Amino acid sequence: MHFTDVSGVGEGAVFLIRGEANILFEAGMAYAAAPMVEKIKKELGGGRVDAVLLSHSHYDHVSGLPAVRRAWPDVKVYASEKAGEILKKPSALETIRRLSGEAAEAAGLFWDPDYRDADLQVDETLEDGETVRIGDHEVHAFATIGHTRDSFSYIIDGELMLCSETVGVMGPKGGYMPSFLVDYLGAEESIRRSRAYPVKEIILNHHGPVRERDRARIWDFLQKKLTESREIMLGVMNEHSSDDEALKELERIFHSHVDKKEQPDEAFYINAASMMRTLRRQFPERLLRKA
Repeated sequence: MHFTDVSGVGEGAVFLIRGEANILFEAGMAYAAAPMVEKIKKELGGGRVDAVLLSHSHYDHVSGLPAVRRAWPDVKVYASEKAGEILKKPSALETIRRLSGEAAEAAGLFWDPDYRDADLQVDETLEDGETVRIGDHEVHAFATIGHTRDSFSYIIDGELMLCSETVGVMGPKGGYMPSFLVDYLGAEESIRRSRAYPVKEIILNHHGPVRERDRARIWDFLQKKLTESREIMLGVMNEHSSDDEALKELERIFHSHVDKKEQPDEAFYINAASMMRTLRRQFPERLLRKA
């Protein structure tokens, strides 16, 4: 199966799966949209993008959609039903626009805020376990709740797995970022669900293809890192008297090495605060300081 990283800025953000029908996995950042579209056009040589598969509704995965729709007006966007609901909410759309602007400013790059909110809408919603045909491709969607409640992963033609962030986030050049924003136990279950599919290729969100020599142990590795990150975060939360102090320490541990073009500090703090709330809810017996 032919797939290519077509991220507009950096690596590991957007992938093009070729065939009679051409599918994008994710749409990337608004500030990376123009170079992304140019890369796609070069790859396709006049061909069209038929579909976009979204793993979830966060701004860094959807804000490139307006540029994709301008380039290929007939494109269909697929995502979970929950993601479709979220992308109709005025509060979510406002947050996407604000964070897109802040990310562009942090990166020192241009972005186009003059888009219609309708450009972010989902055209076809999918259910957990649903399989659909997109041209010559068979696409199987399954819920991988944990990063968000609308997170989906996909399997293309029974061969290629496109993973949501729930199973773990490794940067293009290594490193690991915990991402169980809403459900740590759900993240463990999502790793188990993903492990059960005997695919030939795996793409990790924000990272890229898993090397052949690593595929046999990738799920064990991701489960190990998930458990380690939980223990680190619980330790930090117990060591500090306030959430602000804990967040600063978590930023130092997990985010200080991250290129701010990939994730601005505010986005990390939002995510880390959400993970702290999740740990308080699911592991109250492990915490010395009550919420």
